[in-house]
Order: sequence, then C-alpha cells, then structure tokens
Amino acid sequence: MIPDRCREFDEGLHSISTRGLKAWGAWVAGFANAEDCIAAGLEQSCQDGDWGSFDLYVFAASQHPSPSFTRPLCGVLSRRIDEVNNEDIVDALAEIRDPAAVGCLEETIWWEPEWDEYRGLAIKAVWALAAIGTPEAIAVLRDTASSADERTRQFAAHALSQTAHDEPL
Repeated sequence: MIPDRCREFDEGLHSISTRGLKAWGAWVAGFANAEDCIAAGLEQSCQDGDWGSFDLYVFAASQHPSPSFTRPLCGVLSRRIDEVNNEDIVDALAEIRDPAAVGCLEETIWWEPEWDEYRGLAIKAVWALAAIGTPEAIAVLRDTASSADERTRQFAAHALSQTAHDEPL
C-alpha cells in the first residue's frame, strides 16, 4: 500500500504541466522527507518501464540526494536505455556523491552512445566521480586522464587538478 504522502508526492511530481516549471521545481525541492517516496517511485517506474515517470523521479532524486537512490539509478544507467535521460541520471549521482556509484560511473565514461558526439555523458561522469572524491573515484579519474578520448582526458585531468588543490568542483 502506498502511503498518502507518497501518493501526494507522485501526483505533485506529475503535475509539471499545470504548475509551471519554476513553481513545480520549488514544490519538489520543498517537499519534506521525500526520500522514501522517491526511492519507491524510482523502483516502480523502472519496473513498469515508465521512463517518463522515471525521469521525473530522477529530477526529484537530484533535489533530495540520498544513497538509497544509487542502486536504481545505476541499474538503469547500466541498461543504456535510449528513452531515459542518462545525463540527468549522472547529474543526480553527482549530487548524491555515493561511493557505491563509482563502478557505474566508470562504465559510463567508456560508453559511447551514437547521440553523444561531444562526449557530454562521459564528461558528466568525470565530474560526478570528482564530486565523490574517494580514492577509488580518484583512481578512475587518473585512468581516464591517461587512456580515454582526448576531450574526456582533458576534463579528467582538470578534475584531478581541482581535487589536488582541495577546491570545490
């Protein structure tokens, strides 16, 4: 059974067209204690293959970062589904900063989808790893800086230089 507040959250999340984008985003960000509702929504929309709803819950996950979202986000990212905004998933993982996401972000760096000629997805994965900042994430950045395509190598080297100076990314 879905708790009333999660039903309310789901209905509000799907009301983007009636609220206006700015008001909708503020409502999502201001919904208190939404993490369990977001986790359930990510799981359910993934299970149903409802990628429109999944994308809405990805946005919500970035507004309420929690490690409880890492598994479903990485699970969908690893499936490489064209109907999903994979860059938004990586952005959410950067907000969450869960060390458990390092493996799926590393895999994302090496994925070269046809639609990503400028390697934006890989570059976002680089920044997500830098945000995580664990020794394992830094090791992936070092590997990326030495062996990825030129554009991604440059961003990885820059991310490494920022982490070496303890500057926020």
